[in-house]
Amino acid sequence: MADKPVPADPTKPMSPQAVDGAVVVHDPPEAAMNLTADAAEISGLRLIDAADKARKRF
Repeated sequence: MADKPVPADPTKPMSPQAVDGAVVVHDPPEAAMNLTADAAEISGLRLIDAADKARKRF
């Protein structure tokens, strides 16, 4: 019997980073993400910030 993968913590926002002009999210979930409203909002703001930094890289 295979172990089921541990579901991602829905309260933990993503941590994207600007890397060489691109936005990178390490270890994103393979399936659809389930986030709380607060985690989704924080993730969105972090993505916007990383995109801004990535654009300024070039």
